[in-house]
Amino acid sequence: MSKRRFLVVGLGRFGSAVATGLAGAGCEVVAVDRMMEYVEPVKDRVAYAIQLDATDSNALRSIDARSCEAAVIAMGGDFEASVMSVLALKDAGVLRVIARARDARQARVLRAVGASDVIEVESEVGRELSQRLLQGVSASAAAP
Repeated sequence: MSKRRFLVVGLGRFGSAVATGLAGAGCEVVAVDRMMEYVEPVKDRVAYAIQLDATDSNALRSIDARSCEAAVIAMGGDFEASVMSVLALKDAGVLRVIARARDARQARVLRAVGASDVIEVESEVGRELSQRLLQGVSASAAAP
């Protein structure tokens, strides 16, 4: 059985955590960011760390993005780039695209352009924290 292969786009705190978490679980991870300063910290912890423009479907084809089980768009600050990355990933043949949204409106747009799943990180972590507090579990256990 071959390793599960994932693409993570955007290597800030959230994206780096996703990439290294998947790699730590034995998955093959292709981690990309436009800026080399975000690629450098993860390069020794994932299979491939590449400076790449994920809004460019040809660049995504060049790394065989469609062979990934899923692509995670982890960018939080540049919504236009997130939207364009969803479109480029779909054009490159990636079947499952998971995108990060800041709010319900962004989530609706990302789904409309082809994201399979959308994660509202702040809302989801807030709900998880409230559940942990109600169950008496340490709040630090909910921290990403």
